[in-house]
Amino acid sequence: MNSSTRYRLKIAAVLLIVLLATALLYTSLHEGGHALAGLAFGGRITDFNVNFFNLGAHVGIDGNFTAPQSAAINAAGVSLPLLAWFVLMAALPKRNSFLLQWIRIVSTMGFLNTLLAWIVLPFLYLSNSAPPFDDVTQFIRHSGFPPLAVAFTALLAYAAGWVLFAFRTGSLRTAFKSLGSQTASVPAWKGILAGAAAVGVIAGAAALVLNLSGIHDPAAPPADHKLAASIDLSEQVRQAVTVASFNLSEPGDVSIALRVEGLNTRWIDVSLNPAQGDPISLLHGEEFSTDMSTSQAQYRLPGGEQKIVLTCPKSAGTLKVYIRLP
Repeated sequence: MNSSTRYRLKIAAVLLIVLLATALLYTSLHEGGHALAGLAFGGRITDFNVNFFNLGAHVGIDGNFTAPQSAAINAAGVSLPLLAWFVLMAALPKRNSFLLQWIRIVSTMGFLNTLLAWIVLPFLYLSNSAPPFDDVTQFIRHSGFPPLAVAFTALLAYAAGWVLFAFRTGSLRTAFKSLGSQTASVPAWKGILAGAAAVGVIAGAAALVLNLSGIHDPAAPPADHKLAASIDLSEQVRQAVTVASFNLSEPGDVSIALRVEGLNTRWIDVSLNPAQGDPISLLHGEEFSTDMSTSQAQYRLPGGEQKIVLTCPKSAGTLKVYIRLP
């Protein structure tokens, strides 16, 4: 392998590390923004996952939030990374070193371009084709803002971001051109690689601390539970509707797990009506909102038919019922 090929491979390795570090940092800040806003409004973090490799990044927040508070939580996911990007752009020196130039380009394209969803999805919302649990969709629903106003505001922020980039770096074309002119005078690759690796290690350590700090619960119900019902709460009003049932030939211990996703409702009540005895409350809430939450408990039940009953107005969200029989 000649020196030119080795040099290109070393530069490619540096850029790959910068890209991965940027992706991990953005994901951590995005989910962290949701979490911080939820905590600020008195919520409880039930799940924090920043695994962007399998597109499974999410944060679970339980709490009784008002519509404006829920809208603020939705917007915090994009706001915190953009705030961090603004601070980064303002703090980085304007000198055009190879590493600094790539950090500016990658962070700007990675962070600022997330506003494109806030520009495009409001138009899909108007045609009833927007993803139901996306932050943009939820923000419009909770805030009551006109979708076109949301898109226009995001467009202004997007344009302002590129103006800042041009002020600090020059146009995107100029930035790439300057990189080409620096190829022959790149600083020692070992120093660049060490710096980029340090960024990745710091971002990875931060994510690891968040995941292991005691606020992480398993995102999925227990593996030995079987899905008994999946209900889209936005379809209709449900008043004491049986959503799942099962029979026991003799008394036994039954475990029931409830999972709610993208829930925002004035009230919800899920109860277990055993074959004998009074109903048992499985889930009850008023002005209840959560991105994702799972609860599970075990009950000693008599033999006979058991019913799980749902009362809920037409609301955003999905309820899933999992059962483990004796």
